[in-house]
Amino acid sequence: MPARGAKFDQSPASRVKFSAVSVSEELERGRTACANFAWRDAYASLVSAGETAPLSAEDLELLATSAYMLGDEDEWMQVLERAHQRHAGGGDPLRAARCAFWIGTNLMLRGEIGPATGWLGRAQRLVEREGRECAEQGYMLIPVAFQHEAGGDFEGAVSTAAAAVEIGHRFADADLSALAAHVQGEFLVRNG
Repeated sequence: MPARGAKFDQSPASRVKFSAVSVSEELERGRTACANFAWRDAYASLVSAGETAPLSAEDLELLATSAYMLGDEDEWMQVLERAHQRHAGGGDPLRAARCAFWIGTNLMLRGEIGPATGWLGRAQRLVEREGRECAEQGYMLIPVAFQHEAGGDFEGAVSTAAAAVEIGHRFADADLSALAAHVQGEFLVRNG
């Protein structure tokens, strides 16, 4: 207990230090909640942390995932766009491409073909500029598989999805492997 008449340090430096600890705690709570699939808690903590300090691209992705899992696709897309920009500006073009892929895919599923094509094209250019083999090449095969199917090329659709599955396995990308296997299975079921 402070002595009578003692004053607490109210300087801006002491407030910044306190805020940084608070933001750090909120970020950790949000990250832990995401890891535990506690989407509402994750969303609340990450939003709170983001109100005090800018979130990293990775934390923006966690916030976007939390919003999506809570059913707020519009918020998900807005936050994922910010993550894309942060990754692109921060020198991580493959993570930026991944964000662009998910935005484009979601827009395609909504029937917003023009914006979807723009985002998927952006993702493709980022992957091509990287100039090396990567898991993101597999993600970029998913829209190609759907193009084959839309054009009536069932075998092309299945083989393209199978190539994406193989890339997912090669790069140990469980999300890509699962997505591509799902797409491949969907084509097989729909086309008998």
